[in-house]
Amino acid sequence: MSRKMNHHSRKILAPKTRFGNKVSFSQRHTRRTFKPNLQWVTLDVNGKSLRLLLSARQIRSLGKETPAKKLWANLRELAS
Repeated sequence: MSRKMNHHSRKILAPKTRFGNKVSFSQRHTRRTFKPNLQWVTLDVNGKSLRLLLSARQIRSLGKETPAKKLWANLRELAS
């Protein structure tokens, strides 16, 4: 059974939309958005399964040691 996430929990984990400029060949700058690649993932954290909306970058970093410490700490906090 997956745990329901409230708005605050989702806000901690989900990356935000970033803004920048689209630059054409003629060097005209127009505003654009860079949206994160969000995927639904079910993770087992401390024996509880959590269904989360994570970015592809966060999913890749879960298997690595150093960069994912902060993310795993947030996941353990949500599981308790």
